[in-house]
Amino acid sequence: MRIELVGHRGCGDHGPENTARAVAAAARRLPAVEVDLRRCGSGELVAAHDARVDDVTDGSGRVADLDLATLRGLGVDGTDEPIATLSEVLDAVPGEVTLQVELKEPGLWADLRAALTERGRSSVRLSSFSAPALAEVARSDWAPVTGLLFDDHPGANLDLAATLGCENVHPHARQCLETDVVERAQAAGLRVYAWGLEAAAGAPEARAATVRALAERGVDGVTTDTWDLPEPSLR
Repeated sequence: MRIELVGHRGCGDHGPENTARAVAAAARRLPAVEVDLRRCGSGELVAAHDARVDDVTDGSGRVADLDLATLRGLGVDGTDEPIATLSEVLDAVPGEVTLQVELKEPGLWADLRAALTERGRSSVRLSSFSAPALAEVARSDWAPVTGLLFDDHPGANLDLAATLGCENVHPHARQCLETDVVERAQAAGLRVYAWGLEAAAGAPEARAATVRALAERGVDGVTTDTWDLPEPSLR
């Protein structure tokens, strides 16, 4: 079985994660690209995984406390590439490439929807560890594809995903390989996108082996920090 590779944070192995440059590069090579979304101190939506900028930039502080001008002055991963705005991410991903957005907190969906509408982009795939963030979307009149991210307790999280009206689930790769979560999810009509490949396997050969194992389990897609994986793994 062939599975969809999703460029995790724009494939951070090849460029500064979650930046416009990384996202654009990944979108030229993969069928789907994933970014993380947060609200900064001045209200704009920006692509940032961590609540703080300390580990990925040359600055310090919480994204929620720093205004956009300050964030734009920081370099990501030792480069001069700034933290990307949502607008830059949308401009970097062509319409034919699937955009997967991880909502890092509640209160983001309406602004994301407005930005997509402004650009005439009708589709996006949402994911989140935050049940409240997904519940907000479920209660709205917007109907994007949504998916619950989780690391453990597969049974409870499959039930939660169903309650939240999700079409997808995003279990850790370990859960996909060591439990029956893939079979149970797909029996319930849920597509399965694994994550955690980045930490689970460092060497290219090990990553490729993990992707093959996930494909054999029937996983629909997997996020990856590299696009340098064997062609048979690509959909």
